[in-house]
Amino acid sequence: MKVKRSHSSGRSRRSRRDSSSSSTSSRSSSSGSSRSSSSSSSSSSGSSPDRKRSKKASKDESSKKEQQRKLKKLQKKEAKRERKLAKAQRKALKKQQKEERKAEKRRRKELKRQKRPTDATCSSTTVDCGVPLDLMNTRARAPETREEYEARQAIVRRVLDPETGRSRLVKGDGEIIEECVSRERHMDINRQATAGDGAEFQRKSVGWNVG
Repeated sequence: MKVKRSHSSGRSRRSRRDSSSSSTSSRSSSSGSSRSSSSSSSSSSGSSPDRKRSKKASKDESSKKEQQRKLKKLQKKEAKRERKLAKAQRKALKKQQKEERKAEKRRRKELKRQKRPTDATCSSTTVDCGVPLDLMNTRARAPETREEYEARQAIVRRVLDPETGRSRLVKGDGEIIEECVSRERHMDINRQATAGDGAEFQRKSVGWNVG
């Protein structure tokens, strides 16, 4: 009977030890959880103002960037407006210069016209400034018609040769026409021609040794 009691007492002691160890572990776990919760709450409470600050800083940066963009846009618009104004001024200046050149050209033309001699000056001076009468004929440079040519070629004239003394019949521009004469007239013409040839030869050979 004594042996049985010793075994039961040992078991009771072990159960007590186990319960005490479990209670200590539960206490330690509860204390750890409380500590972790307190640390997490403290960390969350510490991080919330930092987030607010970062959000505020990002908002400030975005607003600054937006203002810079607006300023750049305004500057571009102003520069474009200035370029347009400068272009319009250059165009107006070129137009004005062109008009001045045209006016100067007209002035020079007027001066040239004034310097040219008029009909009154031509009539007062001895110089004939008019168009020649030959050129005033409208048919002066016109081609000759067939009728005019035939009328001119139909004219027959007697031409005397001063060197030989012969007289020939010439038609139109220079066509030599033979003349039908009697025998006595033919001999007379030959005598006159021979005498004229001799006289011309003597006239040309005076002072030369002919032999």
